[in-house]
Amino acid sequence: MNPKKIAQFLKGFLKLWKNKGILIIFLLIAIYLTFFLLSPYILKHLQTSYNQKFVFYSVSEPLVSLLKFSLVLTFILLFPFLWYFLISFFNFLYSFKKSHFWLFYVLGLFLFYLGVVFCYEVTLPFGIKFLISFKTEKIEPAISLGHFVNFFSFFILAFGLIFELPLFICFLSMGRIINPSKLGSYRKEIFFIIVVIAALVTPTPDAFNMSLLAIPLYILFELGLFLSKLIQKSETTLNTSNTPLEDNQKELQKD
Repeated sequence: MNPKKIAQFLKGFLKLWKNKGILIIFLLIAIYLTFFLLSPYILKHLQTSYNQKFVFYSVSEPLVSLLKFSLVLTFILLFPFLWYFLISFFNFLYSFKKSHFWLFYVLGLFLFYLGVVFCYEVTLPFGIKFLISFKTEKIEPAISLGHFVNFFSFFILAFGLIFELPLFICFLSMGRIINPSKLGSYRKEIFFIIVVIAALVTPTPDAFNMSLLAIPLYILFELGLFLSKLIQKSETTLNTSNTPLEDNQKELQKD
């Protein structure tokens, strides 16, 4: 990475913040407060969906839980803007083609929200059902609101960000940090690492739930390799096509 380019990008960002900072802060506060007001209804819907009743064990727990939950919802809603900022940063470093820039942007949004929906619709229902199944006649579940918000928020955000794996592989490849061809030769080791990550991230220890994350993650890894090799080939083709033009220009300058 070029430190000068990073400094230029930060300078441009600070200039934007100076001009639009107050408006951005106002919008963030407005969105956050809106979600804060809606959070009790959303949590009530989740409570009904999972057929459980949330309880709290301290006076401040409901307020703190709503503040945390609102923050997570705000992040999910504003992710397109945050992702655009991040893609713009990588674009400033690597000078993407316009088509590549929008491909990365749209694909990044799709993968993030795919991860969020996958977690909400598949992983969490199975995980919560499995964990609650350990109740007995003498042991009844009483889910703390604070613990549920932490549990729900962690897995929703973790899945959304983990599903960005193909694009992060592409960025590392474009930055010459990794070589996609060499990385592909370590598929067995990477598959093992993915299984370990899936075991740590999934809320249940059973193989079925673990495979629900491990298999999609490995497919995303292969997608990342494919995109990296595709971009690498296009860059190589572009460099070879530019070389004869540069040689002709040098010959003309000599003449």
